[in-house]
Amino acid sequence: MEELKSGWQVKGTYNEACAAEGHCPYYFGRDVEGGCRYYMVFRIQEGKVNGVDLAGITVVYNGDILYPKYKDFVKNGSEGGVYVSNNATADQRKVLDTLVTKSIGALFMKKIFEVKYVKVDIEETDGTLHVKTPFGEMKQYLMKALDGGPIRIENAPMPFLKNLKHCHTEFWHYKDHGKNFEYKDRCGTWADFVFKG
Repeated sequence: MEELKSGWQVKGTYNEACAAEGHCPYYFGRDVEGGCRYYMVFRIQEGKVNGVDLAGITVVYNGDILYPKYKDFVKNGSEGGVYVSNNATADQRKVLDTLVTKSIGALFMKKIFEVKYVKVDIEETDGTLHVKTPFGEMKQYLMKALDGGPIRIENAPMPFLKNLKHCHTEFWHYKDHGKNFEYKDRCGTWADFVFKG
């Protein structure tokens, strides 16, 4: 696995859905009865790691949080699978194999069952996002405030996320590694991300 050299940075758009009906309590440092499950999507729009341009790569994390206590989640993370868009070249994969298991969503997912390069279909139209892999699917749209603008979340305890906006997730499902999740009408997040090291 290739070591990440200092000075790297990637930026893009983050979309996430979980099992919560209201907005995810972990965003507010709260406990969640029974833990939680999630579908996280990182669409890299710009940035280089070890001199390799990663623009256009999408990484999906499908995870299971086994800990109801927020402090235990922060300490122990979650477990699940990682799915990287198969448009990645051989050079990009050498870097991505490390990046996706040491940073980005791996900050939340401490036990990764496997990294798979798969087809990731993405359709984005006017505040709606639909993501599909061979192992899961999610569709969500931005919620609007009374003034027609997005509903924002301020001061979330995740410094790599900016411009957080609230979404409604029509549905999401995932099946792999012995996990089988299916949800309708759940919360969601749409934000900008920056990771560097």
